[in-house]
Amino acid sequence: MKIRYRLLAIVLWLNSCLMGVAQVGDLPRSTPEQEGVNPALISRLYHSLDSNPEIDVHHLMILRHGKVISEVHASPYQAVHKHLLYSASKTVLGLAVGLAVDDGLLSVDDKVSRYLRDKMPATLSPALDSLTVRHMLMMSSGRKEDTGIFKNDTDWLTTWFKGDFHAVGQEFSYDSMASYALSMIVCRVTGKSLLEYLRERIFEPLHIIDVDWELSPDGVELGGWGLRIQTESQAKLGQLMLQDGVWNGQQLVSKRWIHDMTQRYKETSKNHVEYNSLWDRIVSGLRRAWHYLRALFTGYDSSNYFRGYGFQTKSVLKPWGNAFFAAGYGGQLIYVMPKCDMVIVINGRAIDYGTELDAFYDDLVAPLLGGDVPPAPSVMPSFTIMPPQGRSSHELENRLFDSRLLLEENRLEIKTIELRRSGDDRLFTMTDNRGALRALAACGQWRLTTSDDRPLYLAEAVQQLVNVKGPFTSAAAYAWQGDTLTFRLDWLGGGDNRRLKMAFDGDRVTIYGCDNFDRDLTDTIHGIMEPQQ
Repeated sequence: MKIRYRLLAIVLWLNSCLMGVAQVGDLPRSTPEQEGVNPALISRLYHSLDSNPEIDVHHLMILRHGKVISEVHASPYQAVHKHLLYSASKTVLGLAVGLAVDDGLLSVDDKVSRYLRDKMPATLSPALDSLTVRHMLMMSSGRKEDTGIFKNDTDWLTTWFKGDFHAVGQEFSYDSMASYALSMIVCRVTGKSLLEYLRERIFEPLHIIDVDWELSPDGVELGGWGLRIQTESQAKLGQLMLQDGVWNGQQLVSKRWIHDMTQRYKETSKNHVEYNSLWDRIVSGLRRAWHYLRALFTGYDSSNYFRGYGFQTKSVLKPWGNAFFAAGYGGQLIYVMPKCDMVIVINGRAIDYGTELDAFYDDLVAPLLGGDVPPAPSVMPSFTIMPPQGRSSHELENRLFDSRLLLEENRLEIKTIELRRSGDDRLFTMTDNRGALRALAACGQWRLTTSDDRPLYLAEAVQQLVNVKGPFTSAAAYAWQGDTLTFRLDWLGGGDNRRLKMAFDGDRVTIYGCDNFDRDLTDTIHGIMEPQQ
């Protein structure tokens, strides 16, 4: 009998460990109808997102009254997969700063030099001497962003503080280095890592266990980016903020701090986006004209999405009342609407996450607050990310198996590509400045692989994935379409993806390559087929 009880205890313990890692299904589930939402609104929102060719939805979760009323995990992505938040990490950093303020460890009006003097020049300029924690939280440091620091330096803050600081506190100047500085400040005043501090105070009470955060060369969490966390865990954080910092009756973060985080301290609409071409400016002008006309007739102005910045959090006040959101590269959004008692989380890849925000408003928020209910599509989209379709082999393959593709300089920074047979699958090996990136791909269907090999991760830094442990799960697929070899690779534990179309003409190859739907990571690449020695 004792043996049975021991075996039962072991089984229960193992199950709890697995559930702790998976940690999905924690939030209560309900239906749209039970929470006062017309299902047609959900259907319409999903159709708008799914039908947009510039959006890849990986995960989507909608909460109303603290309950999950709808969720999507687009195959091959699964609910248990963590996802990179990129700059949406900043809002989680903002919560950590709030904890330190609540604990009396720092004040938002403290000078930054009080905590980071060793990273600053021997003589402080008046502007740098006036820099406060509040300025960093509001993105008003007065320093122009320099992403080259991440790529070329190992002592980021020392280099950053050598820059030109001017008009401190006066204008919005988005800069992830300010967030990184806040991360270091939190670590120093608490004597703990940022992740350790959050685990004790927020993550454990919310049962957020499967989480990691990249470290800098200084061994400090990046703060402004680099957080990987499951979609349901993101929804929990949004719900915590919706509930003014209360979780299960416990005040984890002060109500005052949540209020202060989500205000509109700085306007962010002063054309801080730099358009790269005449076409970009034309498209931007047309969008602005459309939104102007739309505002005349509906009172809605989508530019308001980008006009408010609080403490590491974006905010908007009209036309439906106060709303705020965490926002990251590629469309990582934790969107909180107190007036609707609703949280929406979306992870994926979008060229412009403003289109996702427009869909939230048009298809869900406005009708829920009394607007017209649009007709629902007849078919609910599947949100399956389709792998390339076509033939599994081509006569060119015999030459490719004995060769490598030597590529000209390109935006994707791929130097060579090799193709090898692996049973019925194909093994693609792409080399760049960081070494080899391998992907096992099936024809017409996703091949999932889990290993400690380097995943597809496109963030640019001197070091990558420091403190992020494998194994990493990826999905890849290929197909021959005529004389063109099509390939796609997704890192399921992060969300970055690569699409290649390789057209062959004798020994020459032309590749259309695109990473993450990013225009800056899209290129037509030329190369030659070089026999292996």
